[in-house]
Amino acid sequence: MTFSITSIPAIMRKQGWLNGAKFLERWFAGAPATAPAYGPPDTQTIRMSTWVLSYPRARAVYDQLMRERIWMNAAAQKEIAAMLRKKGLLALVPQCRPFGNLAAPVYTLDNDYINYRIVSFTLGDLDDLSAALGNFSFRVVVAGTITPDLKTHKCSIMISEVGVYVRDSFDFNGSQFLGFWDDKDMTVSMINPLAGTSVSNDDFRSWRTKNHKGGDFLVYSDLLKTRLTKPDVFEI
Repeated sequence: MTFSITSIPAIMRKQGWLNGAKFLERWFAGAPATAPAYGPPDTQTIRMSTWVLSYPRARAVYDQLMRERIWMNAAAQKEIAAMLRKKGLLALVPQCRPFGNLAAPVYTLDNDYINYRIVSFTLGDLDDLSAALGNFSFRVVVAGTITPDLKTHKCSIMISEVGVYVRDSFDFNGSQFLGFWDDKDMTVSMINPLAGTSVSNDDFRSWRTKNHKGGDFLVYSDLLKTRLTKPDVFEI
């Protein structure tokens, strides 16, 4: 009996990879869609504190970006300035005003992210995180206040709150090997060619062409917010 990639979600569930299986089942059921015309985003499945950060490789990247305060490096300050300027918030007016609403939906906050870090996986990382997200990015958004100085013609930017979230796309673009899958013993291997049938991104694209289904979509996690004990300040 010929192996079918539609059996992969069941294999994932057997391995306990429930989020990966959920996303793949949605992909198979969806109307054909590719970037940039994605299907509706998934905003409910991925949770930062209870799921993403339970994986050591994701926790290590998150802890490092927080430790390095990547919302304050030169690249981030440039992005913050561009974002505030685009919103018309750098006008020299005689009052302090807030910026950033971290209570807004993450998919709308994504327009204003100011820095990011990539979380990668290796052949040894066979788990639900790699099944659902593969390589993905943590994105950073900020909120605080703007205080113009009418004498110096500069604005003091005070960052009081930082938000971090996952943004990813569930798709099969490009060339990528996805493992050896076996629907008889419900296993998968990334290194043993005798462990099952070789599967790649090409197989999913071919399935989409043949079946007129297979919808790529964006994935957003919830927002993990941190209120800074000591706000960070810089000038524009």
